[in-house]
Amino acid sequence: MYGSNRYKIDLKLRRFEKALQHIVAAGDTYFEDCINLVKNNPQLFSRSLQLITDPTKKKQVLEAWGDQLTDTKCLEDAATTYLCCNNLEKALKSYRSSNNWGGVLTVAGLMKLPKEEITQMAYELCEELQTIGKPSEAAKVAFDYCNDVKNGISLLISAREWEEALRIGLMHGVEELISDVKVGAVECGTGLIAEYEEGSEKIGKYLARYLAVRQRRLLLAAKLRADERSINDLDDDAVSEASSSFSGMSAYTTGLYYEMLSFMTRSRKGSAASMSSSATSKRGIRRQKKKGKIRAGSPDEEMALVDHMKGMSLTAGAKRELKSLLGCLVMIGKEDIAQKLQRVGESFQLSQISAVKLAEDAVASDVVDEHTFVLEVYMKKLRKELLQSEEFFWQSKVFVAP
Repeated sequence: MYGSNRYKIDLKLRRFEKALQHIVAAGDTYFEDCINLVKNNPQLFSRSLQLITDPTKKKQVLEAWGDQLTDTKCLEDAATTYLCCNNLEKALKSYRSSNNWGGVLTVAGLMKLPKEEITQMAYELCEELQTIGKPSEAAKVAFDYCNDVKNGISLLISAREWEEALRIGLMHGVEELISDVKVGAVECGTGLIAEYEEGSEKIGKYLARYLAVRQRRLLLAAKLRADERSINDLDDDAVSEASSSFSGMSAYTTGLYYEMLSFMTRSRKGSAASMSSSATSKRGIRRQKKKGKIRAGSPDEEMALVDHMKGMSLTAGAKRELKSLLGCLVMIGKEDIAQKLQRVGESFQLSQISAVKLAEDAVASDVVDEHTFVLEVYMKKLRKELLQSEEFFWQSKVFVAP
């Protein structure tokens, strides 16, 4: 009784850990109050397991903790907690909800479910993994639990795991499946060659546009700096006159001019400067809304072009796929396609890295020298260093040009 009274006092004072100690000490009669306390204060679950010694009650606390973790979408942790109290059914459900197919099938084995039920579950998992974009994992389930070699190889092809698909096809000796891998690898290689060639061409166009925009900005800035009148002497009539002189410029140049002009005008005192600043602010808001898109003629075009070129870089996954595809093409006797694929892939990656480096260097320069800022010059300068770096781990040395 003493412990329960202390529990109520601590609970009212929100001293929850002390309340837990007192309610546990109050005995089994108050165990329901103990469970409710930790459910309402999940931070107490761990401490409650230290205080409670009865194995059965520990299991009840663990199950309640697993339920709380499930409610908060901590599904992997929930599954582990359920396993600690030997609640296999809930553990399996948590693993299923978290798309952990390995956990699902392992727990299914621990539950000693019938083989037919596990196979049916595996087929369902296979479909679920395909739906969420994990064909490689779906393939493993198809091979290991469904004995479905045809579907498994098809999934490996979808995942672009060419060497593994070929290995398993040859292991089973099914000519139709081996042919599927060969045809798929050749088609993929041919498609990537066209894709990388087009990508290299786009990078060249984006960079040329970037340099043209950069040059135009620098020329306009120089013209404004050469203005004979000082900023402080610039009056409204002069602003109007200067504005007229730029009426024939492009949308980009005009926008840039007003942007620079408003910057100079903001330093002036008076209402005219405030009005100019307000107009510029409104234009700035409109530009912000469309940030991220390449809008020809906009003041943000330079940055958008650089960001776009950066976004064209090969991902780690794309490099792994390339490496696997090159190996497969050589294995099936398509060295000519493999060699061309590596050549255009190298050219694309090298041009993308070089273009970004060139653009970054151009930003730091006040002059766009047409003899210095040349993509081919940068590619030649960076090639030797880059080819020896991890960036090009996907290449086969036998296909690297001298």
